[in-house]
Amino acid sequence: MSIDLTRAGAALPYEPDQPFALVETGPKGLRLVAVDEVARACGLVTGERLTDARAKVPHLASAVHDAQADLSALLKLARWAERWSPWVALDPPDGLMLDITGIAHLFRGEKAMLAGIKTCFEGLGLTVIPGLAGTQKAARALARFSPEAPIARQNGEREALKPLPVDALGLDSETCHTLHRLGLKTIGQLYDIPRASLARRFRKTDAGEIVAQLDQALGLAEHPLDPLTSPPVFAVRHVLPEPLISNEGIETIISSLAEALCMRLHDAGQGARHVTCKLYRSDGSRITIPAGLACPSRDPRHIAGLFRYRLDSIDAGFGIDAATLEANEAAPLDLTQSSLAPGNAPPNRLRDGSALAELADRIANRPDGAGLKRLAPVESHIPERAQVSRPIGFAEPDQPDLIGNRPTTGDTPTRPITLLERPESVRVIATVPDGPPVRFTWRRLAHRIVRAQGPERIAPEWWRSATKLNQRPRDYYIVEDEAGRRYWLYREGLYGDPGTPEPQWFIHGLFA
Repeated sequence: MSIDLTRAGAALPYEPDQPFALVETGPKGLRLVAVDEVARACGLVTGERLTDARAKVPHLASAVHDAQADLSALLKLARWAERWSPWVALDPPDGLMLDITGIAHLFRGEKAMLAGIKTCFEGLGLTVIPGLAGTQKAARALARFSPEAPIARQNGEREALKPLPVDALGLDSETCHTLHRLGLKTIGQLYDIPRASLARRFRKTDAGEIVAQLDQALGLAEHPLDPLTSPPVFAVRHVLPEPLISNEGIETIISSLAEALCMRLHDAGQGARHVTCKLYRSDGSRITIPAGLACPSRDPRHIAGLFRYRLDSIDAGFGIDAATLEANEAAPLDLTQSSLAPGNAPPNRLRDGSALAELADRIANRPDGAGLKRLAPVESHIPERAQVSRPIGFAEPDQPDLIGNRPTTGDTPTRPITLLERPESVRVIATVPDGPPVRFTWRRLAHRIVRAQGPERIAPEWWRSATKLNQRPRDYYIVEDEAGRRYWLYREGLYGDPGTPEPQWFIHGLFA
């Protein structure tokens, strides 16, 4: 279902019984772009010139219309309206679209949900005209053009739209004027006209074909809602009977939401990678607190604890009356055996890495912990390009194992614990043309090699045109000197390769 909320008026700094209008500059002077109910009762309409309006109503109050400020305010209202549904879209200049499919039962049904929405908006000084239907075009038409039936019954869009004017389909003014001249003034009159004739006569309009618009309104063609933000993978919400101000109460609500969210994650076999807590103030504003996780988790204690350090900086204003907890990113969480001990022995959290991951999460999600980084793989088999630093909790899609980086076969190349920031040049004595090194000098110290393993050849990335001419194949060796220290050396280039410089040797990493 879709719901269209139309802003009809708001509290403004003028006398309640004084007519008021917003004006903007047009080709022939100032014109009215919006009028309130008092001005409308005086016979004023939008599009009328301000001088003509003042001649009719001398005591008319006016103000310059700020379209950008209106859009900004509408966007804030849309963010606040996510307390009811994560699928919220703008319907400029004064409307919101909410997709409440599968959500109405959380608010005691559609009628109770509409009543609650109206009450909340009226508390902000706004008048709401709702429309509820199975398609967003039908909901918009009912909200803006239906005087009596803002709710269409299930699969009853055809009957609900029948008495509405053709303007309710969102057609451009020229098309609507042509339809009126032909005597087609209501949507119901379009039902009896052969669709081929209707499509041929109105093939190209500014708003698209009439047939396409009609089919979308009746649910015969898909017209999905385009929300402001991508809907979360999992979401839970809680509406409070009274606004909440204390941090202790907010922490309790977040803990309760974390329990509910983790139950849904458990049922789906998933773990959250990125979560967002949204707190909705009673004054129409919203607080958004994101938190990232280094590893997927569905531990409610851990997830709730990520927000504990942010609560001291929260300004609840006049109170928090609703809250949601969303898992924006999730990943499969496989079952693991944490202990072979009998009974209910606690798992070895240090061994399985969960304790370290949770510690990193707690540090990274503190207000002063944004500098904590982790290494993430990059699609490159060149060692210095194969990883990049990311903030803890940076969600990224699953990547296949990369050749030369994370192969899944049993022949996994050994990589050093310490990788130098930049390979350093070394002097090497080696068997020519492609034998392993037998001696090398690095930072003025000579090392005699007693064991060597390799080579492992890594070819240049030929698709990088800018580096194709500057890179040559590398042959990597793991070598051990007579003191038992192991190093990662490579030879860049091949001996005897015509037209290329002599090969060079570099040290790239150190083993523990």
